[in-house]
Amino acid sequence: MEEPEEQQLSLKEYMRMIVRGKWIILICFLTVFAGTVYYTYTAHPVYEASAMVMIKDDAGIRRQLFQVTNIMQQESRINNQVEILKSLTLAESVIQSLQQSPVADSLYILGQRKLEDKFTLDGILPGAVKALFDKMRFFGPDSTAPDSVSTTDLADDFRKHTISVVPKRNTDMIELKVQAASPDEAAFIANTWMKVYQKKDLEESQGEATKVREFLETKVQDVQDTLATAEDALKNYKEVNKVTELPAETEQMIKQLAEFETQYMAAKTDYEANEKRLNYLESQLDENQKAIVDEAASTSSSVIAALETEMARLITEKSAYEQQLRSRGYSVTDDVKMNNMDQRIRGLQESITEEKRKMVASGTATFNTLNLSETLFNSILEIRTENKSLRARIDELSKIVDRYNRDLSNLPEKSLKLARLTREAEVNSKIFIMLREKYEENRIAEASQIGSVRIVDQARPPKYPIKPKKRTNLMLGFLMGLGLGVGVTLLKEYLDNSLKSAEEVERLGLPVLGSIPFISTQKIGRRRDGNGEIMRIESRLITHFAPKSPISEAYRTIRTNIQYSRADKPMKTAMVTSSGMGEGKSTSVANLAITFAQMGSKTLLVDTDLRRPVLHGIFEQSRNEGLTNVLVGRLSMEEAVKPTKIDHLSLVTSGTLPPNPSELLASKMMQQFINRATSQFDIVLFDTPPIIAVTDAAVLASQLDGAILVIRSGVTNRDALLHSKALLDNVKANMLGILINGMNLDRMMGSYYYYYYSSDGKEKKH
Repeated sequence: MEEPEEQQLSLKEYMRMIVRGKWIILICFLTVFAGTVYYTYTAHPVYEASAMVMIKDDAGIRRQLFQVTNIMQQESRINNQVEILKSLTLAESVIQSLQQSPVADSLYILGQRKLEDKFTLDGILPGAVKALFDKMRFFGPDSTAPDSVSTTDLADDFRKHTISVVPKRNTDMIELKVQAASPDEAAFIANTWMKVYQKKDLEESQGEATKVREFLETKVQDVQDTLATAEDALKNYKEVNKVTELPAETEQMIKQLAEFETQYMAAKTDYEANEKRLNYLESQLDENQKAIVDEAASTSSSVIAALETEMARLITEKSAYEQQLRSRGYSVTDDVKMNNMDQRIRGLQESITEEKRKMVASGTATFNTLNLSETLFNSILEIRTENKSLRARIDELSKIVDRYNRDLSNLPEKSLKLARLTREAEVNSKIFIMLREKYEENRIAEASQIGSVRIVDQARPPKYPIKPKKRTNLMLGFLMGLGLGVGVTLLKEYLDNSLKSAEEVERLGLPVLGSIPFISTQKIGRRRDGNGEIMRIESRLITHFAPKSPISEAYRTIRTNIQYSRADKPMKTAMVTSSGMGEGKSTSVANLAITFAQMGSKTLLVDTDLRRPVLHGIFEQSRNEGLTNVLVGRLSMEEAVKPTKIDHLSLVTSGTLPPNPSELLASKMMQQFINRATSQFDIVLFDTPPIIAVTDAAVLASQLDGAILVIRSGVTNRDALLHSKALLDNVKANMLGILINGMNLDRMMGSYYYYYYSSDGKEKKH
């Protein structure tokens, strides 16, 4: 049999599913909502404090290495700072700062103190649950073991669970957020984090100048000691040898030598200071980045070579011209030509650096500087270019100093000793003054470095916690509870293959005779016996004891449908079967028989369930003398027919249970019994075994006018019904329709098979 295509479920049917699953929905809702309420009102509150910093533009960037828009530069700079704020190194510094603070013993984040309201977990929660709570951030380790968590672990937890960094779009602002167990702790941690970050940034910005200052500080001290020794030696020599002055020509030569040697030491000091700066800057690079910078510095072209040659020529020319001026006693500082030469040399240095930038930007150099900071790369490139110029100047000044020393060595022995001592003192004095000036300049430059981080807003203790969000949690719990309940209900309905309503049966292409509602015994009513005592109505014979009940009306509706199921001739014989046990076929056939009898039809009810008969118990009759006794010829039909307490209704019980029920029902004696019964009664109804379990019903169905298939709502599944229908079709039985038994009133809600009745029994369509 080809299964009919099922139709799509309507909104009304979905609503009926929800009504049927109301208890599941209620249980799920109460469980989830109660859990949400418990969590919301017992969870320890979490407070969040926020601070605001601004990242100032680096004043050291004056040129663009690549043609990148300001927006991209700004975004890159802010992203770099965000990563620094979230770095493990900074987190460890913050934790160390917190550990050294005066309030370290009261900070929950350090695990130094338990919360006062820890719910007294010991002895209440299972061990595994308690262990889980103990590992939570706000329920840290006991104060008896403060060193159980390492600084690295605390820093890692700080990064992952305590902080969040929120850059403000289209600005240089970054918001720092900290979550903690109390308002004061949240604000304190946020401010500590911000100050440590600012301190690190300041150290970074001052690092280059600090290295140079430390170098100059050492140099100044060394020269100061040397100067003191030279001055003492000169003084002692003059006192011992009674010499006070040198010839004017020698004095002039020594003065010039001191000037050039001072210039030589100044250039050498600048060169060494630049090397210190380079070492510091390059210490921030990894091996690959160092190789990139070295390759960029060594990059050259014909233009660069020409510029470097011109710069070397100018330096040589400047040194010669400077020597000429000093030998004539002219001022070097005020000379226009000297100043022009200095400007040209600086211009050539800038041009060389710019040409190298252009080569990098055009892709001529075989490396990618996007892995480097643009400021860092520019600084290294400029310092290396400047050092080339200084190296050339040092070489030229060294030659001049050597010439003066040779001239000085030609003096007489006595004058030579005094001249050398005088030169030593003069040179060291000028060098000391020069170094002292450079030291002070660099110290001022170091102090002027204030970093790129500016604190805009300090964190303040928040007034209200951010967790738990009571209103949001309760709303989510409400929605999740309902959603879970509806979801479980719909899933249960989807997995449930049982038939629950007449509409579901009709979608399978099968006719429905009617639906019998399920009403418990307590709802049926009570009646008085002959002695006037109240006794319970027998629910299986409800059509007799409660003829005005909704169930009785439903049976009468089915009776009417059976009567008009055959228009060509009246229905005389019909059997009632089911697909399985416990579906109410015997109760249904008994009540159908009563409804036929109530309308005055002479009705015979035959129990052909020769395996587990029950009709004799329903009607309180003896089973022993019945159908099987007639079929084997030991009893006549008249003797087997027993009257019941109901007018116009007679009963034939099953009789002695035989070993071969199917053979008896298929015998000629059975056919003769049916013929005689139809001749004496208006309607004959047969109660048969379940059709799937045994073949008895199929054997009998082919001999009768019609067959009624009983199913129980919510019990009989779709496949069982279709299989039962197929078995009846195989014997060419006339299936009158499906009787749906035990229909839950909630499942009938909205169905066109649902009725309710007033107290006077009048039927009203709902």
